[in-house]
Amino acid sequence: MIILLRLLHIVSGGLWVGMAVFTAFYLGPALDDAGPAAGSVMPALARRGLATILPALALVTVLSGGWLYWRVAGGDVGQYLASGPGAVFALSAAIAIVAYVLGLSVTRPAMMRVAGIMQAAAALPPDQRAAHLAEAAQWKARGAWAGRVGGVLLILALAGMAVARYV
Repeated sequence: MIILLRLLHIVSGGLWVGMAVFTAFYLGPALDDAGPAAGSVMPALARRGLATILPALALVTVLSGGWLYWRVAGGDVGQYLASGPGAVFALSAAIAIVAYVLGLSVTRPAMMRVAGIMQAAAALPPDQRAAHLAEAAQWKARGAWAGRVGGVLLILALAGMAVARYV
């Protein structure tokens, strides 16, 4: 069971962190640089399930990590938490959970809102698009900020998980 939990936790966590960091620090800014030419990329990512796969990977990571923590602690979480590795794993897990909640409550809704606004704006006459595009820009900035914060938190969590057993 430990092997399966570690496999699930490490693979899903690696994909979650990698995709989130890539999206927040590389893909998003590159799309901003591309300007209007990037307009077809976001719907293509949505069709491929990016807004679904990231939260799913995060959930698998958190659940498998919690179960793994319980198994390694032998059911005595308090005693394990008092150890160096137990404390660092717990702190790293808490940081990752904050990133997960931030992604679900701020980043994902903001980006979904941007997609909806942009889709609606495309059907409007050019003279009516400006207000919609301004609103989309505000939501996009909010989502991008939360994505960057979440990315940094995930890097910190990953770093903690990588060294916890040696503390």
